[in-house]
Amino acid sequence: MRRSAPSPQPAGAAPPETRPGAVETAAPGVAALLDGVGEDRNHAVLDLGTATDPNLRAYSRFARWIRFADVLREAVGPGPEEAGASRLRTNVPADRLYDFVFAWDILDRLLPDERLRLLQWLGEITLPNARLHFVVRAEHALDVPLRFTLLDGSRLRFEPADRPHGLGPRLLPAEVTRLLPPLRIAHAFALRSGLREYVCIRPAPEPEQPALRSPRKLRPQ
Repeated sequence: MRRSAPSPQPAGAAPPETRPGAVETAAPGVAALLDGVGEDRNHAVLDLGTATDPNLRAYSRFARWIRFADVLREAVGPGPEEAGASRLRTNVPADRLYDFVFAWDILDRLLPDERLRLLQWLGEITLPNARLHFVVRAEHALDVPLRFTLLDGSRLRFEPADRPHGLGPRLLPAEVTRLLPPLRIAHAFALRSGLREYVCIRPAPEPEQPALRSPRKLRPQ
């Protein structure tokens, strides 16, 4: 894990935009997710966060169809009308099924019933054997919203997000294990930065077995 540093600027150039707290980290979950994926770009990617140019360029290396869902609403206020308002919005048109999903700092932001709704929705819009990448917080991670950038096939950068979102109850590993089925957890990694990666596969449906027929009784000759 290393913190991002500004590159040297030529004399007279404007100083680069600073990102306090930005961290670059090895992401073995991303490497496992993209293992064996070629650059034929014959894939469809769904990112549950907000659209960014760096992530669009990163996904374009292996995907032809890319959509950013922005499933989190702004943090709800404390008023009685807003206290029960959902933070989840599933507003992606059902024009395509996806074979890669990136869900970074999403499950932490949702209430338990919203998490179940999200996973049900993902099961409806992903292809069999789709690969999904979740990032959740460990117990000692900072309680601030994060924005993620895919740097390459094995590294992520995360930094404080511009838009505030509330935090849901912290997810422990045992709770994630209970939550994610029917998705199958293929890999799980604990990062030194206080994050956990989960690589999941949406299982293909079991083929239907032909109905068994009762054996035909033989007539006596």
